[in-house]
Amino acid sequence: MDDDDALEAIRQAERIVWAAGWHLQEQDVLRQLAGTRGLACARLEPRSDAIQLVAYDGEHLGHVRREGPSGPDERWVAVMKQQAQQVGTYGSAAAAAIALARACDKNEGSGQ
Repeated sequence: MDDDDALEAIRQAERIVWAAGWHLQEQDVLRQLAGTRGLACARLEPRSDAIQLVAYDGEHLGHVRREGPSGPDERWVAVMKQQAQQVGTYGSAAAAAIALARACDKNEGSGQ
């Protein structure tokens, strides 16, 4: 094995460890959301609100994440569970979560 192959093996191992860590964090947060009613969000990382998991009646819908810095012009992206497809970009985490619920036919915030 040459140095390039060794470096690629290390990078692949790091990606596997990162993905496993993300999955463990996600499962912990989803346990917290399991008994909730209606639309609920929870931080994936307790020290940061930049990524939040979204559930409706305890069902995992996906996540919302802040794109760029926080502040008056911040933008949030909604992403459906198990998809890289973005639902859209919104001005707040709450607006992104509502759009995600609507995209999953949950009608949260639609007045229905």
